[in-house]
Amino acid sequence: LALAAWMGWGLYVIYSTERPTYRVVERLSPQVEVRQYGEQTWITTSYISDNSAFRVLASYIFGGNKEGAKVAMTAPVITGDSMAFILPSGITHANAPTPDGQAIEFTTVPARKVVALRFSWLTTEARVEAKTAELLDIVRQNGIETREAPYLMRYNDPWTPPFLRRNEVAIEVL
Repeated sequence: LALAAWMGWGLYVIYSTERPTYRVVERLSPQVEVRQYGEQTWITTSYISDNSAFRVLASYIFGGNKEGAKVAMTAPVITGDSMAFILPSGITHANAPTPDGQAIEFTTVPARKVVALRFSWLTTEARVEAKTAELLDIVRQNGIETREAPYLMRYNDPWTPPFLRRNEVAIEVL
């Protein structure tokens, strides 16, 4: 019964959290897609650790802003040199609540093309490094030019069963 409830929670979170839309341009393998994303608004903070960066961003969206307004959580949480949350569709820097002292930057991310490699289970440092190396090998093998550095996208909360988790390593491409 506990396992069924745990799986039910994981599935609820998967299907109830807003995710950015994209168009699949090309499928390089069953786990690797070239995608076209539209413009997005992100909030970012310095990345020291998952917990500290997440707390800064979560405090803002859970109402710790000057207006006391809650902002819906979206997926994925993006981790690279910084940690980022994508703001829900319709929210931009112009109409978003004002941070209340948090070290948050608003970034308008223009439409872009991304290559993403999907995997499940936990995102340990070793696993993310291995998946990133795999992604970069596939990108090189296909002669695709990259921009910036690879980053991690995590779609689930920490309470989702590991076998139901969706994670991706991605890199922007030309």
